[in-house]
Amino acid sequence: MRCPVCGEESLSPLADLDTQNWVGLRFKRPGFLESRPFFSALHGRVCRSCGVVLPFLDQAQREKLAEEWADLIPVAPDPKPGIPPSPESPS
Repeated sequence: MRCPVCGEESLSPLADLDTQNWVGLRFKRPGFLESRPFFSALHGRVCRSCGVVLPFLDQAQREKLAEEWADLIPVAPDPKPGIPPSPESPS
């Protein structure tokens, strides 16, 4: 498996993320009173070359993501190509 950041084939085996340091993805609320969709990444891989940590969802979180996929709203709009996001951007 190649690292998506540096392209090297030096990713570690899949590991568990520490339960106190999970990576979570939180999207905007689809409605005013509705809770924000949240997905916890409980597993990860590390690139030996560049040190990037790649979080992964488990099967239950992937199923939850699939159910809510059509209703997900980004936290901030994607910037135009070649333009960095503004400092005021919430993401």
